[in-house]
Amino acid sequence: MLDTASEPSVAAAAPRRRRGELLLPAALLAAYTVLLLLDLSVPQPVDHSRYMDAARSFPSRPPDPIFEHQYLRIGLTAPTALAMKVFGYSEATYHAFPVAAALLLFASVYAIGRLLFGRFVGAVSAVVLGCVGIVVVAGTELLPDLPATALFTAAAALAVALRRGLLRHRRVWLAVIGVLLGWSYLVREFIVFVWPLIPVLLWRRIGRWDALWALTPVALAGIGETVFNAWLYNDPLARLHAGSGLGDLPSRPEVARTFHDLPLWVYLWRLPQQLARLPEGPGLLLLLALTLGAGAVCAAGLLRAWRGGAPAGPPIRRAGVFALWIALLWVPLTLLGGVLNPAHPKLRLQLLRYWYPVFPAFALGGVAALWLLGRAVRPRARAAAPALVCCVALLTTGLAALGRPGAPGWAGSPRVSSDALPEFRSWLARSGARTVWADPKLYRVLPIYFVTRTGHRVWRGHLRPLANAGQPAAGDYVVAYSAGSDACPRCGDAAKAALPALPAVPPAWHAVFTSHDHLLHVWRTG
Repeated sequence: MLDTASEPSVAAAAPRRRRGELLLPAALLAAYTVLLLLDLSVPQPVDHSRYMDAARSFPSRPPDPIFEHQYLRIGLTAPTALAMKVFGYSEATYHAFPVAAALLLFASVYAIGRLLFGRFVGAVSAVVLGCVGIVVVAGTELLPDLPATALFTAAAALAVALRRGLLRHRRVWLAVIGVLLGWSYLVREFIVFVWPLIPVLLWRRIGRWDALWALTPVALAGIGETVFNAWLYNDPLARLHAGSGLGDLPSRPEVARTFHDLPLWVYLWRLPQQLARLPEGPGLLLLLALTLGAGAVCAAGLLRAWRGGAPAGPPIRRAGVFALWIALLWVPLTLLGGVLNPAHPKLRLQLLRYWYPVFPAFALGGVAALWLLGRAVRPRARAAAPALVCCVALLTTGLAALGRPGAPGWAGSPRVSSDALPEFRSWLARSGARTVWADPKLYRVLPIYFVTRTGHRVWRGHLRPLANAGQPAAGDYVVAYSAGSDACPRCGDAAKAALPALPAVPPAWHAVFTSHDHLLHVWRTG
């Protein structure tokens, strides 16, 4: 599928690198680092906080078996546990691994685009993907899906570089690819569905014995996990058993109706349906369609070549690889997500984080296809292709950041802009409060803010879970998010359940703190 006739089968002497070669990716990566650090997401009291708990007690079993699948993802919890040894139960620990993974993903996308189509395609692809709203948020959230995607994409970038003969010490880099793949599996098990892309990229570029250098770390990761699970869970296949039962976990009736017993077309159409709901949905759907279109042209060229005709050109074959990347995930996820057994789907396909591994594929494939289309339509106008690509990229990133009617963008969203909890920490440090009450959801998040960003403790009082307004004693403090807050929606809902009269409070309570965005409130009980 890739261009094999025009590429060297052995490492060629690369031209002497110019100093400016690394300036563009370095500048883009620095800018993206600033963007992520300025838009750190608010920790959430669901899976996010459970991964923090798993890291704090690593290695351990969860208190409730329903959370075993999260504690078993040691590729995420182990690095977080190491960060916790340095920074404690803090914001730095919560954000460190996700931010590093987001930067790795950004750099890997640039590298793939640069190696296959040039710096322009690489830069635009990285910027488009990096500015997608859910990627900006997920880039600083402690969840496994984006880090697993980043590790796999880095392996794919190295495979492309090896294919083009640009890396010396080939076996060392094959071992690195194996480490990245094994680590990606330990972070998120579904990532294995896209692994076959790596041997496709390396086809006819490495020998069988060379392949062992990549396979050995993968095998060691699997063996190590099996031994670990046998020791801790008395079940060598604990991860497989926990992962296969995700769809059977208890769900509220209104949630179960969103993925159980639905028409076949709903499962088949889940990815574009969910993309369309994003503010940048029109741009992402266009990139997805262009990627699949390039794949169809590539497949037609392969069929024509098999029949003795002229094959598709090398650029089309390169662009077609990204359609294969998408298919490798779409087919198994769709089958497991309801096509095979609508009554018992193994996962909820409406959760876009399950689809993260294909986001680099259609960002790269769509931008590359658009660039090739512009060159084909106006072959003599050198500016036509870049102008076309830039228009679509600006549309997509603009919608992602600024939004459209009915779908607000990530820029200014309380989820990434709210400083309510850091402000609460500053107030708490000088308040003299001894006992603070919070609803059961906020109760899971607040311990991160009893220390500074890097783990220095600023408060040593007592935190209590709030079930109703009658619990706090006189002189205690109650903290709650406003109902409907986008910064922590579940916190606001839980506060409303504990204090149904909100925003009204008992007459004996006195407001002592309100965050600047008016989302978080503290009262002192009378």
